[in-house]
Amino acid sequence: MLVRYRADRAAVALVLAVFSLQLGLFFFSHGLATWLGMLALLPIQVSCGAICHNHHHVNVFRKRPLNRLFECILYLQTGTSPLSWTLHHNIGHHKLYLDPQKDPSPWQQPDGSLMPRWRYVLVNTLMIYPEVHRIGQQHPQLYRRFLKMFVIANIPLVLTFMHDPRNAMIIFLLPMLTMLFLLLDNTYGQHAGTGFEDHFHASRNVELKRYNLPSWNLGYHTAHHMLPGIHWSELPSLHARIRHRIPDHLIADHVFLQWEPGRQHQGEPS
Repeated sequence: MLVRYRADRAAVALVLAVFSLQLGLFFFSHGLATWLGMLALLPIQVSCGAICHNHHHVNVFRKRPLNRLFECILYLQTGTSPLSWTLHHNIGHHKLYLDPQKDPSPWQQPDGSLMPRWRYVLVNTLMIYPEVHRIGQQHPQLYRRFLKMFVIANIPLVLTFMHDPRNAMIIFLLPMLTMLFLLLDNTYGQHAGTGFEDHFHASRNVELKRYNLPSWNLGYHTAHHMLPGIHWSELPSLHARIRHRIPDHLIADHVFLQWEPGRQHQGEPS
C-alpha cells in the first residue's frame, strides 16, 4: 500500500475531493457562485486542517515525494506549508508547551495572566512563519528543506493568481488565511488557562464522536501530547488508559471546545 495506515485512506480521499472541488470552482465558477462554493467548503477544510496536523506527526505515505506532494495540496487548503508544522508544532509547541516562556504559541501574557482569545489568535497567527524561521535556525538541514518546499508549494498559488486573481483570492488565499486563524483559535481552546504541571493538566479533551470524527481524534489531546508520535487512530485506546488521571474540568462535554472560554490556571507558571 502507498499509505502507512489503512485508516488514512479516508483522509487522503477527503483531501483530494476538496482539492478537486477547489479546482472546479476556480476554473468554472463566477461571481456569487464562487463565494458560496468557498464558504461551503470551509467547514470541510477545517477537517483537512486536522488531517494536516496528524500528517505532520505521522506521515501518511511511505514515500517521501508523495508526502511532500500531499503537503503541497494541504497548503492550498490550510495555509500550512510543507514541513512548516514539523518545525513550529512538532519541535516547537510539543517540546515546549509546558514552558510558557518558550512555547512558540504561548497563551500567557508577560505578567502570567490569561491572554485574551482575540489577541492570542491574532498575535500567534502572525508569528507562525517568524517562529518557523527562529526554530529553523536550530535545525538548519530541516530548515533548508522547508525553504525549498515553501518555494515549490507557492508556485501553483502564483500560477492561479496569474490566471485568475479574483478566483485565486476567493478559492485559495482567503481560506488559507482563515484556516490559520482557526488553527490558532482551536489551539487556544485546547490549552489556554490549563496547567503546566504535567501532560495530564495541560490540555482539554473532548470524548464525543461528533467532535473526533471530523477532527480525526484531536479531542484526545492529552494522549496526543503524551505520545505525539503515535498514529491518530490509536489515540482513543491511549486516552482510555489514562482517562482516570485527567482532571474532570479538562474533559469538555460539547463539540464547541474551540469557542470555550479558557479557565484561568490557579497555580504558578513553571
